[in-house]
Amino acid sequence: MEIRAKIGQLVRLRAGGPVLCVTCEYPMADGSYSYTCQWFEDDRLRDYTFPIVALEPVEGEFEASIKGQPGTAVEEVEVEVEVETEAEIETEDGDKGKNYH
Repeated sequence: MEIRAKIGQLVRLRAGGPVLCVTCEYPMADGSYSYTCQWFEDDRLRDYTFPIVALEPVEGEFEASIKGQPGTAVEEVEVEVEVETEAEIETEDGDKGKNYH
């Protein structure tokens, strides 16, 4: 599973500390991501790059998408969905011959 933060998302270090704002995303060799974050400290804008495993969202959750990670096998599954047309629905409801258009 691929875990990603969104640009502009508010995060905090898992170890604690101030609220950080995600400003940039960088892919890493292992398939995960690191993020440059900015925050204010004593009226000075600070920034640093952290791996995703060091961060946690302040609200909500990180995005998670199930994609094939290097070295894993992901099976694609097709789903068939049956969609009824308006005519089929009207026929099932007993409204044969009525034209509402």
